[in-house]
Amino acid sequence: MLSCYGPRFTVSIRTQVETAKGEAREGFDVVVFDAETEDEKSVSTMSGGERVWINEALTRAIALYLAKESGQQYQTLFTDEADGPLDPERKRMFMTMKREVLRIGGYHREFFISQTPELWEMADEIISIKEL
Repeated sequence: MLSCYGPRFTVSIRTQVETAKGEAREGFDVVVFDAETEDEKSVSTMSGGERVWINEALTRAIALYLAKESGQQYQTLFTDEADGPLDPERKRMFMTMKREVLRIGGYHREFFISQTPELWEMADEIISIKEL
């Protein structure tokens, strides 16, 4: 997300949630703070496209962290039709994020499945199942 939006968004994972009585209890919530609007929103209240961004950003951040901490160098990432709920502009930004993660993590490639022709055009190579 940093490569697409700069420092606008901060994602946090909360393991304490507030009950209706205002008390804290064990729980799990992913919360996004938008520095531009100064608004904080739970991922559970976000649109499908927003959830895709957060899911993909967290998944890639965890992959980068694990690779760094373990010393294990992975060469390939996989994504299966994650771009579906995104509008055309966000799909292009999504590809920018994917390329930045490949660069930062030293990955050689990412195989991604998409039914979006605009994203096919941005791919380095295309494997068409229809043509096999």
